[in-house]
Amino acid sequence: MEAPLSVNKLALEIVKRVIANKEILNVSVNTLSNRATVLDFSKGSYGAGKFLSEICLGGLGIVKFTNYMLDKHYIPAITVNTSEPIIACMASQFAGWNVKLKREVEIDGEIKKKKIFESLGSGPARALSLVEKDLYEELGYKDDADCAILVFETAILPNEEVMELVAKKCGVSPSNTYACCAPTACLCGSIQVASRIVETGIHKLHELHFPLDVIKYGFGTTTIAPIAKDDLKAMGVTNDSLIATGSVYYTIETDKEKQEELWELVKKAPSNTSSSYGKPFIETFKEVDYKFYDIDPGLFAPALYTVNNLKTGKTISAGAINNDLLKLSYGLS
Repeated sequence: MEAPLSVNKLALEIVKRVIANKEILNVSVNTLSNRATVLDFSKGSYGAGKFLSEICLGGLGIVKFTNYMLDKHYIPAITVNTSEPIIACMASQFAGWNVKLKREVEIDGEIKKKKIFESLGSGPARALSLVEKDLYEELGYKDDADCAILVFETAILPNEEVMELVAKKCGVSPSNTYACCAPTACLCGSIQVASRIVETGIHKLHELHFPLDVIKYGFGTTTIAPIAKDDLKAMGVTNDSLIATGSVYYTIETDKEKQEELWELVKKAPSNTSSSYGKPFIETFKEVDYKFYDIDPGLFAPALYTVNNLKTGKTISAGAINNDLLKLSYGLS
């Protein structure tokens, strides 16, 4: 079906604001030879991180800054709210498109394919490419726009070939294609991972076969991880922000007869229900020889869920905040 809301068109308005204020936000804007636009957020400010997060949400989420007292430590934090949680989070923000570019090269007399670029893509362009066909069929959503905006969590900026690939998959002109890039180990990278708190919670519920169509509103809060010295360590602290102290509040609408069944699924959702829970993420990652898919996927969830049912007025909470785990991860005493 045709989208009633275009996440790409909405996100483009935010992209234009970033471009107009690039000096203030400390964002570099590069126009490639094929007229595709690449925005480098690697040195961006807090404001740039907010805009990057809202771009990723397809213009359907509001991101604000707050703070969190981690015992005696004052930590910046983020809140996210959306009245279109499924489109904003699953159809746009979820990092589900693995964009790869390989080129044939001669190595020791043999023609082999060398990887030129690879990064998980998130953001509105996914809803044009429909690379994740089954997901979009389930969501009943696809975008209809002549522009494509993709977010890459990488320090390696995409070149003309990558942007041509994105444009072709999305059915738009390269001149209407935008990539917003930030490595995990930078301020904007840390902010945009934190802004995934509502999406992370919904994704875990989806894995538990919770019916997404009953979720009407989403709200979440989590800490913004300190900037790590490299992307591997950044992966650890940013994940721990969500796993240890991330909190979500969902407003759902379902009949009384179905409520108890959904409450049981909510109880299974928090991060502390995972067999991999209990240590800083980087330690868990090291224990499995850095094989990401050997970690229980159930770990990637908020620490605390609260769900309110509009039809009955009933509310359930599940999970627990773990300040000790977060202090270990952040290296705080």
